[in-house]
Amino acid sequence: MELQTIFDFLSLRNFDFEYEYTLNGKPIQKGKFSCDNILPGASSNIVLPSPQVSDTTSSEICLNIYTKLKTATLWAEEGFCIAREQFVIKPYSWIKVLPVEKQVIVTELPTQIELKTKKMTFTLDRKNGSLVSWKVNQQELLKGKLEPYFWKTPNDNQKQSGYEGELGKWRTAAENMAVKNVDISRQNNFVSVKFDMNLPTIGANYTLNYQLSGEGKLQVEATYTPLCDTIPLIPKFGMRIRIPENYNTIDWYGRGPYENYPDRKTGSLIGEYRSELKNFVVSYPAPQDNANRCDVRWFSLSTQNNNAIKITGLQPLNFRAWPYTEDDLNNAQHDYQLPHRDFINLNIDLNIHGVGGDDTWGSKTMEKYTQSGK
Repeated sequence: MELQTIFDFLSLRNFDFEYEYTLNGKPIQKGKFSCDNILPGASSNIVLPSPQVSDTTSSEICLNIYTKLKTATLWAEEGFCIAREQFVIKPYSWIKVLPVEKQVIVTELPTQIELKTKKMTFTLDRKNGSLVSWKVNQQELLKGKLEPYFWKTPNDNQKQSGYEGELGKWRTAAENMAVKNVDISRQNNFVSVKFDMNLPTIGANYTLNYQLSGEGKLQVEATYTPLCDTIPLIPKFGMRIRIPENYNTIDWYGRGPYENYPDRKTGSLIGEYRSELKNFVVSYPAPQDNANRCDVRWFSLSTQNNNAIKITGLQPLNFRAWPYTEDDLNNAQHDYQLPHRDFINLNIDLNIHGVGGDDTWGSKTMEKYTQSGK
């Protein structure tokens, strides 16, 4: 592995350099290397050891580089990290749900469709395509349906940039969805339920496809097709769901450990992290959207007795988890006014509008960090 280092004006003798390889987010190999012979303004190629991994067929390998102070200064202690960078050496392998020998039983009712495996029962609403019930061994897991959701509560930057006025049509877009057709197909103990829908207030078609294997793995795919070129930007593209409040330990493989957004993520390295919900959320003095994590491969929420709900992406995901609702964020003026609900509000997204901040008195989020409705 070759690394090019450039540093102007100050000798690199002032710093320690470390490398670290990670395998699926976990450190597997680390060491130090020297840049003492590189003069200010010059560059050099540095050879690092290759990662020692026996099986790389289904593993993601990343290289992390850290630059740390050799001695303490007036502003930082010895070993303080002044710079870091991450390189993906081998990309993550995204895996779809596959059929298994176990059977899925389908029951069609006038208003619902029930999908049942040995231990799980999923119930879909014919009227709007949402998942309204998920039972494991007859115990309900949902406190609120899994449904399409496109609204991102504005942050302080966006409250001054016309965000709500220009993008506000998306706030209730999912509430007005109209189902045009429902198609149920069965193949090799793999059941697919496809909802073709329309977003009448937006001017777009939307398809939601549920696929269930006999071992109870549910794959959800959504497709959005605009029908005109005057649709406002999408604040986010994804879904939301409510789960019981005791699923409050969060593990994830993605960027972290602190919150990050599309335009605020390069300082958050891809890795495997864990947090309690109370530490996962960010309590801003003025309540606003918070706690997003980008480029997530998978995440799970678990209870103290190790019951867990795990979500794995077919591509990098964003997710946020709060003990309150979007309306709670909109209505509270101060952090202490946010209630603690008896559920966890979980947003799962393909992508999400960036936080902006070129200035805080009118500038919009840069176009490359927004969702396009075209």
